[in-house]
Amino acid sequence: MLDEVTAALAAVEAEGEFATELGCGSDDLHIEIEGVGPIRFPISIAAARKLCAVARPAPYGRRDKTVHDVRVRDTWEIDRRRISIDPRWWRRTLEPKLAILRQRLGLPEEGQIEAALDKMLVYGPGQFFAPHQDSERDDDMVGSLVVELPSKHEGGAIVVQHHRETKVFPSATRGPKDLSLIAFYADCRHEVKPVEAGYRITLTYHLLYRGAAGARVPLHLPAVERLCASVKAYFSTPVAIPYSKAPPQRPDRLIYLLDHEYTQKSLGWDHLKNADRLRAAALRQVAERLDCEVYLALADVHESWSCEGDDWDDGYGRRAFGRRDDESDDARDAEDHELIELIMTDVELRHWVGPDGRLAPGLSAHPASHEICFTRGSVEMDPFRSEHEGYMGNYGNTVDRWYHRAALVMWPRDRDFVIRAKIDPSWAVDELVSRIDAGATDEARDRANELLPFWSQSAPKDPDERFFLKLLEVSASLGDANLALGLLSPLGPHWLRPRTTPAFVALVQRYGFEWSQRVFSAWAEDARYDAPPWLSVLPGLCEALWAGGEHGKALAAWLLSREVASFKQSYTGALRLPGALREEGVERHLDDLLALLETAAVIQAPSICDDLIAFLTALETALPVMTAGALLRKCREGRTPAAVRGLGLQTLYRRVVGSLERILAAKARSSDDWSIEPPSGCTCELCKGLSMFLRDRGRIEHAWPLAKERRRHIHGVIELHRLPLTHTTIRSGRPQTLVLTKEKALFERDAELRARQKALLAWLKKERRAFSDTHPSAASS
Repeated sequence: MLDEVTAALAAVEAEGEFATELGCGSDDLHIEIEGVGPIRFPISIAAARKLCAVARPAPYGRRDKTVHDVRVRDTWEIDRRRISIDPRWWRRTLEPKLAILRQRLGLPEEGQIEAALDKMLVYGPGQFFAPHQDSERDDDMVGSLVVELPSKHEGGAIVVQHHRETKVFPSATRGPKDLSLIAFYADCRHEVKPVEAGYRITLTYHLLYRGAAGARVPLHLPAVERLCASVKAYFSTPVAIPYSKAPPQRPDRLIYLLDHEYTQKSLGWDHLKNADRLRAAALRQVAERLDCEVYLALADVHESWSCEGDDWDDGYGRRAFGRRDDESDDARDAEDHELIELIMTDVELRHWVGPDGRLAPGLSAHPASHEICFTRGSVEMDPFRSEHEGYMGNYGNTVDRWYHRAALVMWPRDRDFVIRAKIDPSWAVDELVSRIDAGATDEARDRANELLPFWSQSAPKDPDERFFLKLLEVSASLGDANLALGLLSPLGPHWLRPRTTPAFVALVQRYGFEWSQRVFSAWAEDARYDAPPWLSVLPGLCEALWAGGEHGKALAAWLLSREVASFKQSYTGALRLPGALREEGVERHLDDLLALLETAAVIQAPSICDDLIAFLTALETALPVMTAGALLRKCREGRTPAAVRGLGLQTLYRRVVGSLERILAAKARSSDDWSIEPPSGCTCELCKGLSMFLRDRGRIEHAWPLAKERRRHIHGVIELHRLPLTHTTIRSGRPQTLVLTKEKALFERDAELRARQKALLAWLKKERRAFSDTHPSAASS
């Protein structure tokens, strides 16, 4: 069905051309150049040289820079501020010609076209401008106008390309005093061929078109009828979703990628060019007949293609290039590769413009490929960025290309709520709120049920606190426990912050403990690997739940018990990690541990505090002494002694103080003690040999003949455990020799650790009153 829509759109033919040429006399064009004086036609060789003398080499734009490169652009430029043209005479000739050019370009009669002078260009023998594309530097700019001045020269033809068509405008084909006016749309790729003899001199203008709002667009009725029938069939016919097990579904939207390019400033119904204007008008008529919503939008298109291989850069690595606004690359770039097959296309729609010409904020979408049609493929356009990647493992040669396009988007109005909700979940929740506020709760409930089939994909799209709070309030107002569960399930507990917690506690009391368990179970089951941590909100949440009634107390106790069990399992797993990874893993658990202790304190569950401390001081799961000290510091920061005592840290405190006293009572490392505590874990023959060397107080260096794989194992152990060793390989003999050398850093590390241990012990003794008394007993709760 989409193919039929595409064919029907292609049948809506453009009335205008993408490039055109007019001739006229030069009697009304009176030009004076600062530093040269009045220009007489035809321009002589001597006068052209004088122009070059006051000109500057013309630059071109490369991304966000302006550069000079005669391999890309070799011409002379005179700024418009140095050009004086008598407007009284020139306007008399130019304005009628602009009216003809407007008609030939297919722009509506109701609008006004103007030409804004940009610069003068002088091309001498051999000079040229490589293929490029102009930027639209004004909101109303639709194209460029080149006025070729009379001068004797050969070569310098302008070649303009759009879609798959090319037009060549040979230079100096008119009378000796005639002007040539060449106009083309701004997104056309064009070039100036080398001048073979003499001097080619032009004035360049920006063509500005200010369209009339609601300008009438003449359309051929049979073409509109055919398009209407094809769009109606498209929206009525279910299609299978690629890579999905879901049954065929009717398409949500129709996205038509326009032929021409537009910027954010120039996108508007009255600024559409040529065929785009006619096809957009036809689709708007179809939208009116079929009762559809219709928008314009910018489309960022990313395509990935397989391509022919090459022998540059050894076939590996990525090269990135961008072309835009008079830009070309002298080096061989990604565009030199022959494309074979389209692998993947991704389109993002942004900057939406409604049928009234106003911006529609908040809309953004990534449409599926089966919703997109076009009459001009992106591959026929000039990408603003390209990247080539050679063979990488199992991946072949690929070229990635990025395009700035524009699109017309439409969908049936009777499905507006569902389709807009997929695009903007916040809008959907606001709509439910407005219906509830208007007393239409049943209608709001029906609308909310329409969200459930896709809500798990749409709701997590960058939600914010305001969105979550409104969703909680809507879930309460609808009075349907299962519906509330469906609306909340795609989100997560990290949104239960001070501002949103009261509304959630109210939901718990309304729908009960078992419903609340189902919510948290759904959140746990659907949690993504990159989901934000949430235990930092657990103390505040459980405190509010504890004060919120029977169901809240039951949920708080259940949550704490569940999270303590999860913590123990996760912490035990961290202890099984090797070397430095174990230390980092244990450190990462401190914040979670503190949150659990705080939660146990606020819901008056001292037995859970005791259980956690017992777990942390057991032989097989004991916190390292400095890590335990860091936990005690965290527990003390910002808390009164009474609050600290409520966390039940007395046993842990005594263990840490006792351990530090024993460690510091031992002698510090002597200057001749080079021993290093071997890492635990691996017990292979190699690691036993490494341990013997590490324990030896007097040995600093160890030369060890080892084969490559055995050396690699030792390298891995050293890196994993961050041992203070250097390792180098003497690459002679068989096997080669691995030389291990103990670093002086081990003395510095020992001294630094001992200093930290002393500081921690001093702080702990200073704060002993905060940790010494017993915490409240379970009976007091």
